[in-house]
Amino acid sequence: MLALGRGTQGGESTETTRTRSAPTGFGQSWRDLAHAPTYQVPLVLGGFVAVIAGILTYAFAAADASALVPVTAEVAYLVLFGIVGLIGYGVAKQNVQNGSLIAAIAGLVLVAFVSGTTGLITGLLLLFGAIWSLAATR
Repeated sequence: MLALGRGTQGGESTETTRTRSAPTGFGQSWRDLAHAPTYQVPLVLGGFVAVIAGILTYAFAAADASALVPVTAEVAYLVLFGIVGLIGYGVAKQNVQNGSLIAAIAGLVLVAFVSGTTGLITGLLLLFGAIWSLAATR
């Protein structure tokens, strides 16, 4: 006869047979970033800076005009390819080669099509991160 709470018929305790769901959401993604390999940090930094710079550039232009202003191509490229760079980081967590390819393409577009220092810095960060990721995993 089994005592209550001590185990099941197979001899396993009830605690080990229960499934535990991992916490999901925004907080979990930041914890995953804390455990990211060092070579993937430029991917996150380049994508994040590009998105924030694009949003802030638009916000300051709208504040200066005191109205909604049309989005320039540079701002659209910064936001769009900054997001693509962050997607590249997400893919690189599962497959470094594919994620690096996505981030490198986003970096090349930012360097080529966004004029100014912001496009150059964010694009080179994404390119550097892609090259470093590939070199570190080979």
